[in-house]
Amino acid sequence: MNTYEKARAFMYRCARPLELALWQYHFEGGSAENVLRVLACYQNADGGFGHALEADNWNPDSSPLTTQTATEILYAVDAPADHPIVQGALRYLDSGADFSVEHRQWPGSVPTNNDHPRAIWWTYEADKEAYRYNPTAGLAAFILGYADRESAVYRKGLALAREAVDWLLRQEPFAEKHIVFLFQRLAQYGKGHDIPGFDEMVARLNTLAPLCVCTDLDKYGVEYVDRPTDLIDGPQHPWYPLIAEAAQAECDFLIGSQLADGSWPVPWKWWNEYTDEFAVAAMWWKGHIVLKHILYLRHFGRI
Repeated sequence: MNTYEKARAFMYRCARPLELALWQYHFEGGSAENVLRVLACYQNADGGFGHALEADNWNPDSSPLTTQTATEILYAVDAPADHPIVQGALRYLDSGADFSVEHRQWPGSVPTNNDHPRAIWWTYEADKEAYRYNPTAGLAAFILGYADRESAVYRKGLALAREAVDWLLRQEPFAEKHIVFLFQRLAQYGKGHDIPGFDEMVARLNTLAPLCVCTDLDKYGVEYVDRPTDLIDGPQHPWYPLIAEAAQAECDFLIGSQLADGSWPVPWKWWNEYTDEFAVAAMWWKGHIVLKHILYLRHFGRI
């Protein structure tokens, strides 16, 4: 079997229903509504998302980070703004739940994470919680992209977007893919909104993106390093010219490093006592990784 066929077999054998529905949507004519039906199983009554949608955090309760994860799926299938799942997410973000008034941001971790299996980086420690716009920049982008401009949640999202842009422009250059990726979402969905410094933010992101990419292929799949696939999905992406050589090299790496079962390695661990749970989470992650890698290779015309 070739790269695609091995990946497809893995997805049907081992992927979660959500990633399989996304696979069918992207490659087999599956419907967006089928993806959304599965995604709805991860949404709580308050509109937020939990239930290990982000596979390293098994907290069933809603959290901002897991809700941000859900927005990426809503983008992927071009969910309409009036869809109940979208409106539920906006309701959660408007509610003030899990929002730090002091920091004017949503935290990455919430206290109830500590009651459930999780990676060490999702353990909540109030005195160590970092507020660096992950996930706030991404959630503000979602609000700007989907909320009614006359709504209170839109005004909240716009204010947070302005504060996020101001923060970014005051930072020294840094290489943190999660933050850079979420500001990319803000650049995408904040266009056309009244955000001072917006163009300067876009220019700053163009300087930060290459800093995030590790060019040492020997570390790919072995160490948790930032790769082109973490930032772009193909040569049509506006950042592609900035990392073109590394992006092309990763195509060759992906084809050469696919495992016999059709998946790719998960290059991290939880580093705690939840070893059995991590084994399950790693298989869930593999479905996500296979989907991302095959989409990337398709966009480059390599499958």
